[in-house]
Amino acid sequence: MSRVLVETGLRKKTNYFHCPDGYSYHFNRFMRGGRVSLRCIYYNTSKRCMARASCDREGSSFRPGVEHRHRCFKSNYFVLARRFRTAVINECKCRESASLSLKSIYHRVRRRMNVPPEAAALWRFVTLRPSMQRARSSTLPPIPHTLSELATVLEDERYAFFTRTLDGTDSIFLGKFGQTRVRSRVLIFISRRLMDYMSRTKDVMSDGTFSSVPAALDCAQVWTILALRRHHTLPLVRVLMQSKLEACYSVALSALKAAVPAFKPRTVMCDFEPAQHNAWESTYPDIKVSGCLFHSSKAIAGHAKSIGLAVPIRDNEEVDSLVRSMCALALLPSKKLVKGIEALADRCLAQGHWWLLKPMFEYIRDTWCIPSRRKMFSVYKCPHRTSNACESCNSTLRSAVRQKHPNVWSFLFALLDLEDIVYLDICTLNAGLNPSRKRKASALANDDVIAGLTEDLEEGHVTIDEFLRRASRRIQNVYDQIMNL
Repeated sequence: MSRVLVETGLRKKTNYFHCPDGYSYHFNRFMRGGRVSLRCIYYNTSKRCMARASCDREGSSFRPGVEHRHRCFKSNYFVLARRFRTAVINECKCRESASLSLKSIYHRVRRRMNVPPEAAALWRFVTLRPSMQRARSSTLPPIPHTLSELATVLEDERYAFFTRTLDGTDSIFLGKFGQTRVRSRVLIFISRRLMDYMSRTKDVMSDGTFSSVPAALDCAQVWTILALRRHHTLPLVRVLMQSKLEACYSVALSALKAAVPAFKPRTVMCDFEPAQHNAWESTYPDIKVSGCLFHSSKAIAGHAKSIGLAVPIRDNEEVDSLVRSMCALALLPSKKLVKGIEALADRCLAQGHWWLLKPMFEYIRDTWCIPSRRKMFSVYKCPHRTSNACESCNSTLRSAVRQKHPNVWSFLFALLDLEDIVYLDICTLNAGLNPSRKRKASALANDDVIAGLTEDLEEGHVTIDEFLRRASRRIQNVYDQIMNL
């Protein structure tokens, strides 16, 4: 008869005895004469099986005793199934797996061990899930629901691995700031080495995203401050913000100003959001805040479409040119914005389209020409005219967390990965190399044309109307996409 197979149990000083009859047993006691008494593994379960068996100390001479009274079927895969279960539970306890779903862990271990379907069927995912949840909770703290609760976890030395950089030399958690009761609580994530780089940065961008906000967390957005070097995106700061109030932005920027006093930006490009705009100017009075040409053009063309101008634009080349020229107004200096609108109005009257386009001129006047937005609307001679780098940065974050609204641990591990990548990119740039591909020739040509037109406008070689007419061709792709042309 085959020998009894002994496998180490999940608890200390326990074993499984897999016997030739196809059933599995636990140790019961030593019998007189030295034989080992065994009892069914289902003895202390709801099945209350009283089956007994025995074998000698060498695992041979197996003798069945009391018969099994439960419907437990015999399986030749029991040993492998138990090993599979143990591997799954241990994987749930690994910090590296904290960002994965339980189902992903289950199937990853199953494929790695090459477990046959017959063995995996003995421990289905729905059966293992409660044990997997308990195993994970033994390593990770309870999921926080507020920024203050998350800060308490991150300040605990036991959970320093959530914010320790991948090389183990730094932490990405700067601290918590603001007050929950006035909706100004923020958590700031930046490492010391990125703070050092930030202190030398003069031109930055800022943007927020909601899709990457951790699930079940009372948080309005993930706000990012980034730099662009040789057209390569370098996200430096990530901020979890409780709200989008001006006070919340001010708290975050004031904390950064205190942490990095050498950081004195000259320009910042951000959304057309008064709260963000005011916070930047109040914290850094000498800064120049500008908007994004892409977003302003998108808003203007989108408004034209919403008021029913899509068909006239498609059928009339003059109307098309006028609306497209409105999108190019942001390329003018803020002091010449009113003259630019007047030049377009004169052309509109001369061509007989005033009553058709009057709502568009009123929209430009009431939305973009108000004193609080006029300077921000203009991207004249800005280092960068669009915030496409911000969109790229947000897309990279979404890819890193793998899903919309991930669990908070997945979010933190993604920040660690991205911080390591950004630092590597900075080292690559410092070595005189490019970590990303070069800009397209079309983009470089576009910059040259706009720079040439701007120079001609300053020297008086072209009128404002001619400048707008020619410059509007540089945003043709965005315009056509919105208008479906």
